[in-house]
Amino acid sequence: MLRKMPGANINKNGELTGIAQYRGVFGDRISVAVDGAQISGAGPNAMDAPLSYAPVALLESLTINRGIAPVSSAQETIGGYIQANTYSGEFGVGNGFEFAGRTYFGTQTVNEGMVASGFFSMANRNHLIRGFVMNESADDQEFPGGKILPSEYERERFDLGYSFRTGDHEFSIDLARNNTGDAGTPALPMDIQAIDSDLFRSKYIYSGAGGTLTAEFFGSDNEHWMTNFHLRRPPQDNPMSPGRMRFRQTFAASENLGFNLKYEQYAGNGTWMYGLDGHFTDHEAIVTNPNVGPFFLYNFNDTQRDILGAFVELSLSLGSNMGLDAGVRYNRVSMDSGDIGSNQNPKNMPMGMPVMMNNMSSMLANEFNNSDRSQTDNNLDWFARLSLGADNGLIWYLGAARKTRSPSYRERYLWTPMESTGGMADGKTYIGRVDLDPEVAHELELGFDFDGQIFSVYPRLFYKDVSDFIQGTPATNMVVNNLAMMMSNMGMGAPNPLQFNNTDATFYGFDVEARYELSSQCTLRAIANVVRGERDDINDYLYRVSPDNLILALDYYADDWLISLEGITYADQDRISVTNLEQTTDGYTLLNLSGIVGFAAGAELRLGVENLLDEDYFDHLAAYNRAFNPDIAARTRMPGLGRNVYGRLMCYF
Repeated sequence: MLRKMPGANINKNGELTGIAQYRGVFGDRISVAVDGAQISGAGPNAMDAPLSYAPVALLESLTINRGIAPVSSAQETIGGYIQANTYSGEFGVGNGFEFAGRTYFGTQTVNEGMVASGFFSMANRNHLIRGFVMNESADDQEFPGGKILPSEYERERFDLGYSFRTGDHEFSIDLARNNTGDAGTPALPMDIQAIDSDLFRSKYIYSGAGGTLTAEFFGSDNEHWMTNFHLRRPPQDNPMSPGRMRFRQTFAASENLGFNLKYEQYAGNGTWMYGLDGHFTDHEAIVTNPNVGPFFLYNFNDTQRDILGAFVELSLSLGSNMGLDAGVRYNRVSMDSGDIGSNQNPKNMPMGMPVMMNNMSSMLANEFNNSDRSQTDNNLDWFARLSLGADNGLIWYLGAARKTRSPSYRERYLWTPMESTGGMADGKTYIGRVDLDPEVAHELELGFDFDGQIFSVYPRLFYKDVSDFIQGTPATNMVVNNLAMMMSNMGMGAPNPLQFNNTDATFYGFDVEARYELSSQCTLRAIANVVRGERDDINDYLYRVSPDNLILALDYYADDWLISLEGITYADQDRISVTNLEQTTDGYTLLNLSGIVGFAAGAELRLGVENLLDEDYFDHLAAYNRAFNPDIAARTRMPGLGRNVYGRLMCYF
């Protein structure tokens, strides 16, 4: 779905591990909310990225704030804002309770995937009780040259919720249990063994004559286990290190609490909005070896990242053809970390590589523990967008903004060279920097909307200059470099580590969406995206930026069915990051065919074929293979998926 939105794309590290990208920016720089809740996953490599908590069987809508996001949408929106809403049912119309529901069944051939779910509700005009269950699983994915190992997955989901409304008041509360089992992430050094998440959210809305008050509270408790041996081939013996000494298992956990308070006040020529919000997170991760009990390495220990924000925003009409949206936000970001440590010489050897590694690790741990880990940033954001209508149906838009982002807990508190990078998946080891400065972006956007009777087009030009952009640069600490080299010699990680540092960067380009009515039943639509991401401190491009791409589709509508033929073209990508050892990719074109049939009984059937011609290609955003696979060489580009025939059946009752 993201790939079919102007400016958007996705970085895939596994079938359940997709990281949103917008106009070349991805990861923590994009704010993602699921039903209004911010979710900071447990995985330090974003194996449970926020959108993974909105499974497609439950998804009702996926929305991107195109261009500059309002300050009211979320706290840190330097890279944009995405909102996923799940299906919650509907109130009834009378006093008596009525039973309703929705079932969803899906299957696909590329990995023999299956999904089945049911949504059930009891409701009248005042009360709505709802429940949801889902189970999905798949085997390894196929591509024209073989299989992607490991890429299997399994997941189940259970939801229970209640809503109440009377007069001007509405209240809801929802609980969810999201359990992911074995799931392969071949572009990362480990695979998912389990992710167990408990989610909570509640919402209160008061709609009065003068305005609307909204209060939201949310939280989650996420536990995550991962290994480098249970799905992929375990580490093999080598002269430097026996294989069983390199078995690794990681336990990671996160806790989230947050709130949003907003009051939208109606004015004669628009609205004013006032808000307070907060998001408080705690992370930890420990690496162990199941074969050697005393071995441990605290990746993160009691790392805290708390944000308190306040904003004012307006949306006003300045005349019959002119409008203004503007706002200002203040965020206070407080971060801290507990002490860390490790034991990488569990057998108490008197000499040798484990001793040297343990000594260097102790030096880095002492340096980290003696540093001032308590950091506070005071960040100011603002935005303004002017709209101007014309008599010919054009609406022009001019926007400007200042957006900020404080470092993630990984960028600030990664104390030893590791690949805990929020899913960057470049194969490099990184180390953090406690005293990083916040990123500050100044951006401009220009475009227009034209809605004609048979032709519509919505182009946007954008330019974003980011000061103190957080980017990995070659590490200069000799202890870090020597430790990374020893780890590489033992078959763990890569030499020449990077350190997160403040640099400067620029993003610019354009995206456009257009539609042309060939007839009352036939429509031609197109989406084109061009983005550039460049380092300003050195002559280099930024890593994992989407290639230029174009979607052309022909839709044919009938009374109760629709059929679409879609061509997706990606250009060569040779604007690559030398710093991140990025590899070029060739361009390709895929053909997709899909159809939808609606039935009077309240059912909808979707059928389709993706990659109709079984094209052999490489997805530039799919990173590199990290698992043993006779069909894919180590550390080479992950291949794109082969032909996929799928079906989806949704029934309402």
